[in-house]
Amino acid sequence: MSQNVYSSVLNPRRYPKKVVSISPDLKQISYSMDRFKLTLVDMMEIPQAYEAEFLGDIAEKLDLSPLTRCIFTERLSQQNLDANWTDIVESCQPRLTPDQARKDNWSRQILPKLRELGFDHEANAKKLWQAVRPWLVQTHYHPWLWDKLSQISQKTQQMGIKAAKSPDHLGMLPKRNDYLTTVPLGSQVIFELQLPDSAHLTLLEREPNGTVVCLCPSPFAQTSQFQPQQATTIRLPQASAPQPAFVLTEPGKEQLIALLTPKMPPFQWLEQSRFEAMALQVSQLQEMFEYVRNQNSPQVRLLSTAYEVV
Repeated sequence: MSQNVYSSVLNPRRYPKKVVSISPDLKQISYSMDRFKLTLVDMMEIPQAYEAEFLGDIAEKLDLSPLTRCIFTERLSQQNLDANWTDIVESCQPRLTPDQARKDNWSRQILPKLRELGFDHEANAKKLWQAVRPWLVQTHYHPWLWDKLSQISQKTQQMGIKAAKSPDHLGMLPKRNDYLTTVPLGSQVIFELQLPDSAHLTLLEREPNGTVVCLCPSPFAQTSQFQPQQATTIRLPQASAPQPAFVLTEPGKEQLIALLTPKMPPFQWLEQSRFEAMALQVSQLQEMFEYVRNQNSPQVRLLSTAYEVV
């Protein structure tokens, strides 16, 4: 659902369309890099455990050759930001001279593709990799975390959206789960989840503009722990919500991820989200990613679905 769904409870000035917010418990960095046409505020650093995977995925997105990919990941590694090119080429095969790596691979192959990706810089600027890395973290780490969650989730037909005035929503017995995959702009919809047993629901949505919001718990679903005696259908917005349906006000792809757990996960932000609609910060999305990645219980399930607003 578009961010406008939250107009009564979500301050758009507080949560701009491109949200890359940082947890206050992390190191705060605020500095200007005017020479690179880049201003960084409250920058979050990538955990070492994810650095190689993140940089490798960016290199794949840039369609770099294996050798150039090695130069890219080594040059942008946190521990190599101050290293000289002699140290960089030692890790890559076949071996290049430092000048070859700097002029051919970095300047002629990597930088043009970074510009296509959106990185802007002045001609002849020195040590651009020291600006590229924080730019990548600021602009690509948040969506990368979401993509990783999507990849480890189970695509399901047991949840989705329906028109707000569909027959089963009005109390008639539904024939099947006819969840919509394409919805006209301006439609009023509800969300449904077929819940087979007791569980806590953490429901996230990624809007077309890239913002990730928590739909449950939220003012639209303050009840997030469900203990049905048998399989049941969970619907949002709940009866106590400020409005009876979600209004789709932004075209594009809407993505939903549902985390089902026996009890509420240890995310401190969940209670805040229950009473104040919120966009997830990078650190909060990372917390959920780490939690799911480290779970091996069959009672912890990650489901996903998507639909297009046209």
